[in-house]
Amino acid sequence: MIIIRKQNIYKYRNPYNHIMKTIDILKTIEEYPLITVNEFVKITGISPKYARTYLSRLKKEKRLFRIEKGKYTTHDDALIFSSYIIIPSYISFWTALRYYGLTEQLPIDIMIAAPKPKNTIVSRETRIRFFKTKHMWGYKKQRYMDFDIFVAEKEKAIIDCLLHKNTPFDEIAKAIATKEFDKKKLIEYAIKTKNKSLIKRVGYLMEYFSMDSGSLSNYLDNNYITLDFSQKKTGKKDKKWKIIINRRLDDIY
Repeated sequence: MIIIRKQNIYKYRNPYNHIMKTIDILKTIEEYPLITVNEFVKITGISPKYARTYLSRLKKEKRLFRIEKGKYTTHDDALIFSSYIIIPSYISFWTALRYYGLTEQLPIDIMIAAPKPKNTIVSRETRIRFFKTKHMWGYKKQRYMDFDIFVAEKEKAIIDCLLHKNTPFDEIAKAIATKEFDKKKLIEYAIKTKNKSLIKRVGYLMEYFSMDSGSLSNYLDNNYITLDFSQKKTGKKDKKWKIIINRRLDDIY
């Protein structure tokens, strides 16, 4: 929820006398990543009926942008406002890997984890994609461009990628290969999902890149799965992790 600063509240008696006041309004709403019609009413004191007309006019003048019905922003960078479109939600998956520098590839889309499904939003040629998850944990506030945004922790971003399989396997493997994360937390988060396929992949990748996989081997079953979930089920079998090695890892760099 966005906190409204009392000192920035404006009262309008004549809605058509707004030349200077529009400047003040824009300066005020620039302080927020995203603003709803109701929040706009509280900030400006404009009536709810006129607020929609006023926002529509500002949109036509390209002084702010409509994200979706009832939600607006003055910002071009979708990372600033994307984790406020649904509350709670957070930036994760390939986008978060890139945010932390765990991958060199720049994903085209902004990828959001949320507790409910939502259609993709296109904001100035940037697609914001939403992925429903029951694992709404392992994220925190991060300071970005003078704003608080909600982003998965490094470890949870890796876990989310493996859970949803919406990020290229090579990018996930590269992220683990960096070792630039809390190894114990990655193990803890893998176990917390109770997803045996995910646990097998995390354990195998950690050991391949010379990391201690902790107690992950205690949570396996006897079913074999592919290492790369996007490739065919052919290759040498790893008996410890019950993995079919269908992807070489020595050429992912």
